[in-house]
Formats: sequence, structure tokens, C-alpha cells
Amino acid sequence: MVEYGITALQAQPSLLKQVSISKIVDKRKHQDIGYFISAKYKDIITEVIKEIEKKEKITKLKKLKKHQDMEFLELGVDDGLA
Repeated sequence: MVEYGITALQAQPSLLKQVSISKIVDKRKHQDIGYFISAKYKDIITEVIKEIEKKEKITKLKKLKKHQDMEFLELGVDDGLA
């Protein structure tokens, strides 16, 4: 995968037409900005993104449920119910 600095892309936007997948970085801040993926991979990438988002939502829901369970337990102890 080719890595491009954001300033290089700002100076020469046509670079993106030459690549299918590339990593965009800000070399001054030593920070990754993101990835550029050509539109010809849209269908494949869309499915992958949906699957990742689904897994992230499930993980967040599990954390929320665990947190709510802990709050319920603490509430029961504080009220003298336990």
C-alpha cells in the first residue's frame, strides 16, 4: 500500500487517480488521517464496513448491559435489598 502525505495530495490531487488503495498521513504531526479506497472496490468495502459496524454495536450493547447490571447490583446493596 502506498502512503501519501496530506500536503502532497493538496498540491497534486491527481495522485489519487493513480492508486486503488492508499494510506493518508499528516507527516508534520506524525498522525494517520485515514485511507483512500478507489470506488471500484465500493461493493466489497461496503459489506466489510457493515460487518464491522455490526460487531462494534454488539460490543457496545454488551458493555452497556454489563454496566447496567452493575448499577442494578449497587442499587440493591444501597437500598438494603440484597
